[in-house]
Amino acid sequence: MIDFLSFGEPLVGFYPPKNASITDDVPIIKTWGGDTSNFAIGVARLGHSVSYFSAVGNDPFGTSFLELWQRNKVDTSLIRRDARRRTGLYFVSFEDGKHIFTYYRKASAASSVSVDYIPNDIAKRYRALHLSGISLGMSARARATGLALIRAFKETRKIISFDINCRSAMWNSSKSASKVFMEAIGHGVDILEITDDEMIALGWGDNLAQLREKFPSVPTIIMKMGPRGASINAHGDSFEVPAFSVAVRDTVGAGDSFDSGYLSAMLDGASPREAARFAAAAAALTCTGTGPLEKMPFRADVERFLAGR
Repeated sequence: MIDFLSFGEPLVGFYPPKNASITDDVPIIKTWGGDTSNFAIGVARLGHSVSYFSAVGNDPFGTSFLELWQRNKVDTSLIRRDARRRTGLYFVSFEDGKHIFTYYRKASAASSVSVDYIPNDIAKRYRALHLSGISLGMSARARATGLALIRAFKETRKIISFDINCRSAMWNSSKSASKVFMEAIGHGVDILEITDDEMIALGWGDNLAQLREKFPSVPTIIMKMGPRGASINAHGDSFEVPAFSVAVRDTVGAGDSFDSGYLSAMLDGASPREAARFAAAAAALTCTGTGPLEKMPFRADVERFLAGR
């Protein structure tokens, strides 16, 4: 049995040098991104088996993604090549100390994935499913696919992880996004990941207690707070895990690494507190590189990092 199935959208990213704008006449660095692709690579580097379920264009970027996943031992048997649609792109600017994202993802190959592409026995092949708000926000077809996956994994009593990852440009309003997210959670999510900023944007409150009250049936809720660490309620036990102090170059992908670290450790039998510390270390190490993958750690990197603290 394979450990994880990850469903969503891969995106090729383009970065200017630190503190520069994409509009400047500067060299540009290419990287690979997309939250669920980052997650798949993350758990693979941490020693777990994983399949990625998506589509890429029949273009150079699609080819580069397939090569990337295969190098990182991510199973690509559920990836489709789309001859009519392109692989999605994003561009980053560093302006006023913040990341400004520009997306070229409308009608991407990944957004064409439909329920028809789901194998009948898919949930029986895996121990856990991971998807996100981006997975559901790509298109109506992708939304139906994501919800169908959640239902299938719930029926077979497998673990379901859902990271809100709300991107406002993908939704008509925060109200419409909230409605879809709550439907997904209601189908039986076991591990819910969200940031404190997303909670406020969705009108869900600003602390973990409010989130627990809103979703009493979700066994584990993780509220990620950036440099302040994470606040977690797992099976009735509430606690906080601080962020590790590192020389930060870029925070993109840190949340995805936290997810991959937490779920990897959990499948290895760690307690929620142990899993959270492992996840915080994975996220910290990712922040020491540019883009989500340059410093995304392998298991030995995380263990070495934690041994020194």
